Amino acid sequence: MDDDYTMEDAISVLNSTIRRKEIEIENLRKKLKRLTKQESINAVEELIRYLQADRTAYIAVVADMTDDDSLLEGLNTDGEPVDCPVKYDQYLNGLNADDLENELDAEEIRADYCDEVMELMYYAIGEEALNSKKMVKFLLDDPYALSTLGELIFYDDYLYDNFRAIIDAKKAKKEKKKAKKAKKSEVE
Repeated sequence: MDDDYTMEDAISVLNSTIRRKEIEIENLRKKLKRLTKQESINAVEELIRYLQADRTAYIAVVADMTDDDSLLEGLNTDGEPVDCPVKYDQYLNGLNADDLENELDAEEIRADYCDEVMELMYYAIGEEALNSKKMVKFLLDDPYALSTLGELIFYDDYLYDNFRAIIDAKKAKKEKKKAKKAKKSEVE
């Protein structure tokens, strides 16, 4: 997560965003009752669905950050992805300066937190995979995995330097063995 925020600050920003979105959703529902054109009704319904999904996503992040699964009760966290509404730019432009800043901060916090969660998950999977002989065999049989691993090693100086040192040591050991064998053959 961004170093600009403590965990408490981040949760506070996200909770503020959740409360704001709840009010915005309620105001849009009231507005919906007054609309008569189907095109306008569809646009507002689309925005409501998006804000509800956005609110749910923020709640899920807060629940994960605080280890409080009770926050998820009654929420559909497995729902279908909701496309960004056509009028989302209009929605953002309608926010006052403080709400817009809150929106942008919350988006950044959520993205950073989700990136961190994914990195931890990738790390755990990678560690488990490399500790499993069966999984290493599967990796060796997969050209894409080998290519990706090779690229990772090539572009990381630390990994590449260690890789070269291991390969060079292996070559030196082979050459030493070969020279010893050749010497032994000469003696006989």
